[in-house]
Amino acid sequence: MADDADSDATGESATEHTTDAWEAQSVVDDRSGYPAHASKSEGQGDEGLLRVGFRDDDEDLKRISWDEFREEFEEKELALAYSTDDSPVEGERTATLVERDHADA
Repeated sequence: MADDADSDATGESATEHTTDAWEAQSVVDDRSGYPAHASKSEGQGDEGLLRVGFRDDDEDLKRISWDEFREEFEEKELALAYSTDDSPVEGERTATLVERDHADA
C-alpha cells in the first residue's frame, strides 16, 4: 500500500504513514526498534496491545516475533506513523502505531 506524507509550509519534518506490515517492520528495524506487546494488557482472546519498543527497558514491554507483529498489524488494521528525519512523532518516539482510520490519508 502507498505511504502518505505530511509536511507544513514551513518545511518542518514530514510524517509518513504506511499500512504495509513489511514496510512497517523495515522502518522499525532501521530505527533499532522491536515488536512487542504492552505488559498486562492481555484481553480475552488477545495477547495484548501491539507496540513498538526502542530500548531494552522500554515500558516493560514483552518482545514478540516479527511474524506475530505483521499478523496483528494486519488483523488490527494498524498503520505506522514515522518521521522521515528522526524527529519525534509522539513523545520521544520516531515511530508509533496508529489505527488506519486515524492515519492521515
